Amino acid sequence: MTTPIRLPIRQAIAALLLGVALMGTAGHTSTVNPTLLQRLRQLIGLNRNIDAGGSRSGDTPRVCVLTPLCEQATSGQARAQVSLARPAILAAAPLNELRILRGSQVLWQQRATSTAAIEGLIPWPIAPIRPNEQLTLLLRPRGASSGDFARLELSGASAEAMQRNEALIHQLGADPSAWLAAVDKAVKRNQAALALALLFAPENPRTAELDALRRDLISRGCGT
Repeated sequence: MTTPIRLPIRQAIAALLLGVALMGTAGHTSTVNPTLLQRLRQLIGLNRNIDAGGSRSGDTPRVCVLTPLCEQATSGQARAQVSLARPAILAAAPLNELRILRGSQVLWQQRATSTAAIEGLIPWPIAPIRPNEQLTLLLRPRGASSGDFARLELSGASAEAMQRNEALIHQLGADPSAWLAAVDKAVKRNQAALALALLFAPENPRTAELDALRRDLISRGCGT
């Protein structure tokens, strides 16, 4: 008959606690060390569709704007604080028309044709946004009537923030690893608007890793 091995009480307790700790660590590895994509998803959540007003039909058309990242104000109006002086414009689905307004004045306008929609990343088409400047972005989804625009109120960030972000763009240059690190840093600081602005900035180089991040967020859209 084999004599059972007896551990001192302190050693037995220590072994038990070590086993519990290892089990806990194994069960939480994916949340302790999430990937950049996972952290981007967690930070921005699901983007919100913007209703296109003016429709007389039962189904109100909607637009999913990926950047500039919009937030729903208490009034219900979609708003976005712009981190960069030349923010890229990107909707998840094709558009019929885009307009940029200052008050009631149309500063820029683009219309689709019957055969070619407006889609993909659109570099900022007019003079850079000034700090605290207020502009309006109107987006009409493909197939919507002439009065069905989604309205996004744009506001330039503070002068200090915009100067800092513009300097960052120049500093990053064409180094993909630097751009990836800058996006990662913005995510870690919970700066969702800046993270997306950097990720979709036209200056951002094309690499497999960066393109994969962009494709995933575009396909994710507003949760549809």
